[in-house]
Amino acid sequence: MDPPSAPNPAGDAGVLPEFGALSLQDAPSPPADEDELNVMEMERETAMKIVQRAVLALANAAGDIPATPPLSRPQTPSSKENFPMSGYGHRRTASRPATPIPAEKEKTHKVELDPAEASHDEPTITHGDIGAGAQPESVQRANMARKFFSKSVPKVSIEDYVNRIQQFCPLSTGVWLAAGSYILRLCVIDKSVPLTHRTMHRLVLASLVVAMKALEDHRWPQRRFAGVGGVDELALSRLELCVEFLLGFDLQIFTPEKMKELTVALQKAAQAAIMTTKLPSSFNLRISNPKFRQM
Repeated sequence: MDPPSAPNPAGDAGVLPEFGALSLQDAPSPPADEDELNVMEMERETAMKIVQRAVLALANAAGDIPATPPLSRPQTPSSKENFPMSGYGHRRTASRPATPIPAEKEKTHKVELDPAEASHDEPTITHGDIGAGAQPESVQRANMARKFFSKSVPKVSIEDYVNRIQQFCPLSTGVWLAAGSYILRLCVIDKSVPLTHRTMHRLVLASLVVAMKALEDHRWPQRRFAGVGGVDELALSRLELCVEFLLGFDLQIFTPEKMKELTVALQKAAQAAIMTTKLPSSFNLRISNPKFRQM
């Protein structure tokens, strides 16, 4: 008898998550006591709320940090992949096929983020011998950070952006929490990328793609994820590589205890950011009680 065909988890019936309109305002909030935080039983909407709240709080505290200016170069770089790993001749291929999507679920509402500060050709890498002519790692990291900066603050709010991603590309609790841990490491612990209102959309999008591919058998097609996120496929692939490289390709979270530790750390970072955020100059406290006005 012929052996059975190789398993394909992405093609199994019932793998595709349910689509549906979501609202973070209606999502259950995480428990106030961190000892009651259970990442294994947490609803995905709660995980979304944790990430969205933390990203917004950190961005509000950071203010508007300008991107690093681009490198001056004597000649126009090649249009080939110019990434730190490209000197090895490495071409990324999909580890598994994307989950098939029914035709009636293919369409999504269009949204576009403003163009990124960095061009597609940054950073510049000389092909040939490994490392020959490459910029120092610190310069390459600065160039990769520039790719997350939009030229202006996107018009879509981070809450609507998160809702949009989950509506058209539903993701699990683990993916949302892992993406939050990546953002914590990139922006708070390693300080590789500033988390501002001009970077937070691309950071969330790229971190979710990396977490999805690192943790789950289910995988949304790259074209669909790029369309939902408002960027082109090439830009999303480059952002994905930037996240992986800046994290040292350390993407797996092997235990629930580690996931909880990183989630609690993200929440604490957000709380600290809220406490340090200054009130805007336009804020005007109005006290209606005349007793306090006299004081």
